[in-house]
Amino acid sequence: AYGDQAYYTHARHARLKQAGIKDRLMHRPNKHHPLTPRQKQRNRLISKVRAAVERPFAVFKQRYGMRRLRFFNLATNRTQCLLAGCGYNLARAAAVLYRRSQPA
Repeated sequence: AYGDQAYYTHARHARLKQAGIKDRLMHRPNKHHPLTPRQKQRNRLISKVRAAVERPFAVFKQRYGMRRLRFFNLATNRTQCLLAGCGYNLARAAAVLYRRSQPA
């Protein structure tokens, strides 16, 4: 489970561990306990993964109007998400191909 610093609590960490889910929540510093260099490095690694994942979700919400799912049927919602993912990948592929065709 990935998340930013706002989601990190010791209780949440314990629940994730008990459920067998790897905790990838960023550690949160406070006034009396600054982050150690190891925790800062861990937060940087987590932020790289989150940055790569959050952009498609932003596109789905803004461009494809998927702030909320429209259907009550799980299969239909799944199909809508898969089609949005296909559209996102096609748009990315077109942008890459266009950039490659341009002279340097």
